[in-house]
Amino acid sequence: MQRMILIAACAAIAICPAARADDPPPPKSSVQTVQPEEAEAILGRSVSGPDGKDIGRLVDVLVDVNGRPQAAVIDFGGFLGVGTRKVAVHWSALRFNPGSSQHQVTLEMTPDQIKAAPEFSNSGNAAPVVTPSGAAPQTPSPAQAH
Repeated sequence: MQRMILIAACAAIAICPAARADDPPPPKSSVQTVQPEEAEAILGRSVSGPDGKDIGRLVDVLVDVNGRPQAAVIDFGGFLGVGTRKVAVHWSALRFNPGSSQHQVTLEMTPDQIKAAPEFSNSGNAAPVVTPSGAAPQTPSPAQAH
């Protein structure tokens, strides 16, 4: 028993080394408050169609080299993860309603457009992004599709 405690103590020291007196203090940071009606987390959120019915879940966001969102990866269909299909849709196809208890993320695409879309995979290849009419298509590079 003493040997196990000693091993655990050594592991803890290796993982969390003690601060030394000559270490510089950590940089100060400021904290601001963001109200729920001003912003919200979107990954993992249900996505509804224009009719208000749940159609999928937002599982990833593809950003360009400047960090701006270009596409959302939505997991459609299936039951308990079986039979699902991921599709990357252009960012302009999404509508957000922070602070609303219903339909925080809405996809402005028809079921036929979604069915016809190519499947998205994290293969490192160029991501096929479905662009609704009227939106400027921009294809993220493979490095951004992670």
